Amino acid sequence: MNMPNQPSNEEMNRLFVQAIEDQRNGLLDSAGAAYQRLLHYFPEAPLLHFHLGLVHFEQGEYENGRLAFARAADLNPEDMDILFNLALTQKKTGDLAGAILSYQRILEMEPSSIDTLYNLAGCYKDSGQPAHAIETYLEVLQLVPDHPSANSNLAYVYHLTGQTERAVYYYQQVLQYQPGHQAAQHMLAALTGFGTACSPDAYVKDVFDNYSSHYERSLVVELEYCVPTTIRGVVDTGPAGKKTYDQGLDLGCGTGLGGEAFRDCVAVLDGVDLSEKMIAFAAAKHLYRNLHAGNIVNFLKSTRESYDFYLAADVFAYVGELAETLSLLRERARRDVLCCFSTENIDGCGYQLQRTGRFAHTPDYIKEVSQATGWKVVANRKTLLRKEKGRWVKGDLWLLQLGEK
Repeated sequence: MNMPNQPSNEEMNRLFVQAIEDQRNGLLDSAGAAYQRLLHYFPEAPLLHFHLGLVHFEQGEYENGRLAFARAADLNPEDMDILFNLALTQKKTGDLAGAILSYQRILEMEPSSIDTLYNLAGCYKDSGQPAHAIETYLEVLQLVPDHPSANSNLAYVYHLTGQTERAVYYYQQVLQYQPGHQAAQHMLAALTGFGTACSPDAYVKDVFDNYSSHYERSLVVELEYCVPTTIRGVVDTGPAGKKTYDQGLDLGCGTGLGGEAFRDCVAVLDGVDLSEKMIAFAAAKHLYRNLHAGNIVNFLKSTRESYDFYLAADVFAYVGELAETLSLLRERARRDVLCCFSTENIDGCGYQLQRTGRFAHTPDYIKEVSQATGWKVVANRKTLLRKEKGRWVKGDLWLLQLGEK
């Protein structure tokens, strides 16, 4: 029996067909409203909850999507598409344990589902279960030996757990199937001691795109990172001259931690970063006038802006040879500029690509390259940058002003 004022079956069908068409054409608000209306009359229709979940997912409303997919799964627990999308939203909302359970339910029905195995391995990796991650990535590779992402992530997990020889092997596997894979080339160079001048853009972008959703929680809370605020302390107490700046540039701005540290002493702040996903988080803080997605060197070559403040917090860990960057910064600098940055510290001479895939610089190298590019060091402080595997990473903080070339 129809509910009072319930549309006819023909009207209901037209509404559903139109909702599907609107969803296909990106008219998500209209599609979502239609599914909600239909659910008023058919609250236990798993297909409607599923499509509503898809709409929420496309809108970036992951918690609402998770709830819709969870309801659909309750109503139709054997539908693998529903479970797969539920797992995706569970991961998006930080429920890695829930995502693992959902993927495991799918594998009970389809043990050789490659996408499910791969995503499950990623959940194990991100939840700190490296042994399970390794085992599951190996299952993927038994089915698809040339799976580039499984090979790459397996290499990463082996690297993370100190199994260097296995990591090297699987990075080599990546390059066997994709000879131009820049991230694998870079990490293989890091692990085998082959010197390079900088990290490939594709590698850095991939690292921080993947890191963006949990970047601040991981870095600030778990690794006790506070470089921007520590630099701010050096600026406030150091011999840098003026304490307020008209126009600044945050190099490798990430999610905007640097902008937060200097918001009250830089009138206008621009940011540049390779990761568009990191920039999206920075934009939401409304700290920056302009945000540019791209390579720092390319930006400095193309911009017509000039700056009296530069910040590069934990950025030069991805740049070995700093001469070009410092030269370009000088070209875009105003006379009373202050350039602030951090570096990871090593003994010896020059710079070195470490097994972590990051660069470390000796203090002598920073002093020499600064002088050669027209800068003078006005402050240098030893510091602890962040924790890594429970141990502090040692570094230096630097303040530069214009000198003589």
